[in-house]
Amino acid sequence: DNWENIELLFNKAISSAKKSIYIQTPYFLPTNSLMQALQTAALSKIDVRIMIPKKSDSKILTLSSYSYIEKCLLSGIKIYLYDAGMLHSKNMIIDNEFVTTGSANFDFRSFEHNFESNIIIYDKGINHQMKDIFFHDMNDCKKITLHSWQQRPKIQKFIESIIRLLSPIL
Repeated sequence: DNWENIELLFNKAISSAKKSIYIQTPYFLPTNSLMQALQTAALSKIDVRIMIPKKSDSKILTLSSYSYIEKCLLSGIKIYLYDAGMLHSKNMIIDNEFVTTGSANFDFRSFEHNFESNIIIYDKGINHQMKDIFFHDMNDCKKITLHSWQQRPKIQKFIESIIRLLSPIL
């Protein structure tokens, strides 16, 4: 296809949010446009929460995902590290009005290379259930603060920065 349809869908959904954006993803490697959309939403006082695994099934993807956290925190995005195993949920809940779930991760490969399939749900009852699941999963998370994140070892920050350069091809 000529278009990165899932990225466009995510971008439109995020840009349309009025109250909340809740994202669960095993890999958080946003494109520049998606990062800007999330930051714009958070800076506009929309409740933006992103849940990623503390440890994924790929050390390199975990480090790459971690490289985006400080930028998120600086704009007011809330980050939660899921610590009850591998988080494999791939959900985005917008304003209790819209849910998308499926095979697409929040990463370059899902947007540009893989053949992914997501569904879109506009049913308020199901969307409310998905929000409840998100908040239930938060019980197994550690909320990251900017101060604590900035205290991690310099070598870890360096490694994350180097790995981030590879994000578009991971």
